[in-house]
Amino acid sequence: MDVKNGVAKNVGWIGGIVLTVIGFIFAEGWLILTVKLLGFTMATVIVAIITLLLSWVVIYVSSASGNMGRFRAWLLKKEASLSGRAKTAVKGGKALAVLNATIFLGPVIAAVLMLMLGFERRKVYSYSVFCAILCATFWCGLYSGIFWGVHAVTTRL
Repeated sequence: MDVKNGVAKNVGWIGGIVLTVIGFIFAEGWLILTVKLLGFTMATVIVAIITLLLSWVVIYVSSASGNMGRFRAWLLKKEASLSGRAKTAVKGGKALAVLNATIFLGPVIAAVLMLMLGFERRKVYSYSVFCAILCATFWCGLYSGIFWGVHAVTTRL
């Protein structure tokens, strides 16, 4: 019985890993293809525009839903019980969290996070421009560098 459960558990983990890799390839495939076909500069512009428009749609829809208020109320309640130094750390942590979300999760998730953290909707629209450019520059630069490195290695062999 234990061997059977262990095998099933391992198959589940392997299946989850395979599905994650496939999901990543489909989610990032358009970006990788854009960089490969158009190069760093043009791909960065296109990716920034597309992700900016998507984040603006999400900001508009999220702001209209009103669900952000519940999280914001809970967060304000927790922040009220903190000491002065802890409040300062939390304030700096919010900026760091948005920056990390921008780079690793994209400007759409960063926009939702900013709304949840209580940023003004008008400012979130403005900040999302910076987020889209930063994210597109990082990822297009990374993929462009990978293509350049692979090309450099394969042409010298």
